[in-house]
Amino acid sequence: MAKPPLAQAEKIHWQPNLGQLQLLEALGEPDFFEPFLNWLHQELGADQCMIFFCADGEKVTTLLFKDFVSATSGKTLAESYVAERRYLEDPNFERLKNSQPNEVTLIRFADLIREMGPNYKKRYFDEPGFQDKLSVIYGSELGNFYINLYRRDSSFDSVLSPEQQQYTGHLLGLLVSKHYQLNQSQLSQGPLAFLSERERQVCAAVLQGKKNEWVAHELNIAASSVVTYRKRAYEKLGISSRAQLFALCQS
Repeated sequence: MAKPPLAQAEKIHWQPNLGQLQLLEALGEPDFFEPFLNWLHQELGADQCMIFFCADGEKVTTLLFKDFVSATSGKTLAESYVAERRYLEDPNFERLKNSQPNEVTLIRFADLIREMGPNYKKRYFDEPGFQDKLSVIYGSELGNFYINLYRRDSSFDSVLSPEQQQYTGHLLGLLVSKHYQLNQSQLSQGPLAFLSERERQVCAAVLQGKKNEWVAHELNIAASSVVTYRKRAYEKLGISSRAQLFALCQS
């Protein structure tokens, strides 16, 4: 028997906003990261986002870092976490290694702090000024994704109830996993993936040691545009030199 229609007072008034629709529309596309990061910052109140990937149960690589206050801080923390293998000190590392496909694990900072060493806490929380962290581990056939959101001024409890955090964590895991499954080439691009196409092309050319004039010829743009795209990319990545670009991409 069909259910009767909802009474006027019982009708559901929820509807997706424009940002959420843009995020879904961009899933699997190169321009996914802009609406994704906007959603994290504007609607979830995140001050920083870090996404890492573990394909073999041993090595962790950086997929995304974004500090909405300080680009340099985001880059520095992501680089030290991977290049210095500080992920081995992360109390979530065992969970990350052992996550099974389609398994979702949400870890709140309050439940994690007792497992955290003092040096690790000082480096990744006290020094950058973070008060709270929400972590999601999502297992997939490609490997395991590790999504971390941070807040400086207050906890996530001030913007999301515990139940909402559970649903949001599951949604985060699905979005990130599905995006990279639809666009697997971005896994190998690492942190360069959230640059624009032109910025990414210029950085790839820089990594290959090509001069501005040659890059301009290859991309059919002015040499001054090459400089502009490189500057924009470096600002987003929180770096200022070719050597730093190499270090970031090798981590």
